[in-house]
Amino acid sequence: MTRAALVGSLMALTAGILWSFGVLTVRFATESDPFQYLVWRGIGVLIAMETISLVGGQGLLLPRFLKSDGLGILAAAGLVLAAVAFIFALKSTTVAAAVFFSSTAPLQTAILARIVLGERLGLVGTAAILIGLAGLVVMVGGELGSGSLAGNLGGLLSAFGFAVYAVCVRVGKGRDWAPVLSGYGLLTLVVCVATTLVNGRPLVVPPFDAAMALIHGAVLIGIGTILFNRAARVVPAVGLTVLAQTETVFAPLWVYLVLAETPRTSSLIGGALILAAILLRALAPAKDPVPALGSGPT
Repeated sequence: MTRAALVGSLMALTAGILWSFGVLTVRFATESDPFQYLVWRGIGVLIAMETISLVGGQGLLLPRFLKSDGLGILAAAGLVLAAVAFIFALKSTTVAAAVFFSSTAPLQTAILARIVLGERLGLVGTAAILIGLAGLVVMVGGELGSGSLAGNLGGLLSAFGFAVYAVCVRVGKGRDWAPVLSGYGLLTLVVCVATTLVNGRPLVVPPFDAAMALIHGAVLIGIGTILFNRAARVVPAVGLTVLAQTETVFAPLWVYLVLAETPRTSSLIGGALILAAILLRALAPAKDPVPALGSGPT
């Protein structure tokens, strides 16, 4: 492994750990619904991205996002879908279930990468997807009757949104993705403000809830996604999401240690199968390496 690949891998691992703390800020914000929470988290993301860009002498990001091509808009939309669906899942089912369902992102990325980037699945990759599906079946079976079906589907939808974003980043790995993160914050605000108003809910939430959401957006999401984007320049699409699965490992642990939420046995068994599938997919040989696009790492 080259030094660049090693550093990129460490960045992806760190991004996953940062994201994993988000389950605590969401659970601590008990007085806000998913859309109210995301309004303030979106503000946090915008503040973080614009501040970092201004301090770095690169100017404002939003004007650049508004001039984005279709790939940039699609990437931002993927992040918005992932965010809304995941927060909904966290507030509708157990953290373990939400995280494990959303952790199918690498498997969904593999399928999208096959379609978009021409990466072949191969025998090992196909086996990984089948094992992952078996894990989902186990988890869904254990969740039947729990009243959390919508939350579980939210986790799966979140994984799809993230897979879309991961493939977009890999396709344009030589470009600056920072404007897309600000665009993601803006689109999240637009969608969630509109939904909150339509639902007749106030935009202003209790100060503690707002603080949790701002920290989630500005610190955990902002810094974590910057690290993820830098890692994307040297780490393949599927491997990138695999390394970021530190979120899957640590998120249920934080909730167990801090909130004493014990996962269902079916969630642990199904989650273990999904993680095994992700690791198996990571070990699959790349038959059709994706050619470097753009200017490459800077």
